[in-house]
Amino acid sequence: MNNKKKIVLLGGGYGGLLTAKKLANKFKNDNDVEITLIDKNPYHTMRTELHEVVAERVAEESIKIDLKKIFAGRKVNVVLDHIKNIDFDNNVLKSDNKEYDYDYLVVGTGSKPTFFGIPGAEEYTKKLWEYDDAVNLKAHILHMFREAIKETDKEKRRKMLTFVVVGGGFTGIELVGELGEYKERLCKKFCIDKEEVKLYVVDAMPKILPILSDNLIKKAEKRLKKLEVEIITGAKITEVSKESVTLGDKGSIQSNTIVWAAGVEGSELMGNLEVQQNGRKRIVTNDKLQSVDHENVYVVGDNIFYIVEGQERPVPQMVENAEHSAPLVAKNIYADIKGKEKKSYKPTFHGCMVCIGGQYGVATVGFPGKMVGVTGFMAMFIKHFINVVYFLQVAGISKCCSYVSHEIFHVKDNRSLIGGHLNKSYLNTWLVPLRIFIGHQWLQQGLNNPAGMEIGQVIIGLLLICGLFTSVSAVTSIVMAIMLCVSGGFSSEILWYVMSGVALMGGAGKSLGLDYYVLPRLKKAWNKIGFVKKNYLTID
Repeated sequence: MNNKKKIVLLGGGYGGLLTAKKLANKFKNDNDVEITLIDKNPYHTMRTELHEVVAERVAEESIKIDLKKIFAGRKVNVVLDHIKNIDFDNNVLKSDNKEYDYDYLVVGTGSKPTFFGIPGAEEYTKKLWEYDDAVNLKAHILHMFREAIKETDKEKRRKMLTFVVVGGGFTGIELVGELGEYKERLCKKFCIDKEEVKLYVVDAMPKILPILSDNLIKKAEKRLKKLEVEIITGAKITEVSKESVTLGDKGSIQSNTIVWAAGVEGSELMGNLEVQQNGRKRIVTNDKLQSVDHENVYVVGDNIFYIVEGQERPVPQMVENAEHSAPLVAKNIYADIKGKEKKSYKPTFHGCMVCIGGQYGVATVGFPGKMVGVTGFMAMFIKHFINVVYFLQVAGISKCCSYVSHEIFHVKDNRSLIGGHLNKSYLNTWLVPLRIFIGHQWLQQGLNNPAGMEIGQVIIGLLLICGLFTSVSAVTSIVMAIMLCVSGGFSSEILWYVMSGVALMGGAGKSLGLDYYVLPRLKKAWNKIGFVKKNYLTID
């Protein structure tokens, strides 16, 4: 007879992932507990970065992580399935072909766009909520530009080159800001005059980003206007058709691309559940984040409807709420199984941030009652720092390095936090002559040393000439040069060795060197080690 306690987590979003990891750590030595995470996709998507994929600022693969890789070496079973209903009375999850029973259930299915019953909104707009949405929207935009350059009808061409984002919240502003920067690249690529491309962001609210202070809103508006984005507020959307969006008494905009980013509600599954809900299909919970109807059902992230004592509104549907709720849910399930006291949810939120393109953002950070507005470089730095911390929790150092690489070193059109100063898109081939020259100098220095051949100098010289372990050899070259200088055994040529070493640190042996063949094989062998996989030390 199987007496294992079965914990099932439904949803591989921010809350579900973090809860699963916390539970795995708490029960790592407990064989009487079985943890299963179910999601309809085999990967986790960084939804806060979807707009970057749309505008080709980062590669598509940079915003998703394989779920099985996240839980490699941990006691979490990852199941790919689409749950259609939950039988709370019998503790069973149901898909089209299978059923899953549970003792404890964690609901973290997240949200989906809501259309407020507006005619045509769901049928005729593009979405930006899932990974596939970003990929499809990118393809659609490129298609519009390709077709526009061949179109001779001015009215049809104008519709193709007009892009409307409905929603002045974080998602809408980040997308339209990204498109504002992307426009220049597209116009150059397709030989289209920038004046022909029109970008709009429209919202029924009297101002964009209403959660921010008026000062930050003004700075966001200023940035958008610089990117030639037209802002239309106080415009209640009354209808959407295949080629237009009607803005109530403010007329309509003719466009073949209308993107909906005007609000969210509970996921599709929420509409099928017989459980108390509020605030657009969010599950009502108690202070322990248990469903008020079922004590063995816990809720994380966007699905929570809970008003913290002393507050007037429910906890916000934002990433930080998922990050705060996950450890509490894991702790309370552990406490329930072990017969300990459960804790109440008392989150402290530290602000929010919106980026407008790759180099500018506005943010409010701090503590309740002590928030500070931040703009420009610092706002973007905070965003990247928070993402790195998140990746460190979820997928370790490897994903952090991959993220920084995509956001800083391989970003297109210099649209990164620091422009293109560290962009690695240039060919390492140009460094080959320098690598061979410095290698030859070290080899000659070692062989001609009056005190006898210096083995270290000879080895570094040969490694640089062959392009083997070039980065390590370059660092060693710098260290040896500085040591020679300090000991007084070297001339002012030391600067050549130091500066050249710095230039060669970026992997100059991957072009016309042995690193091209050796490093991939070493990486493959390294990634197969169990300890490496479990601790997320794998190299992408």
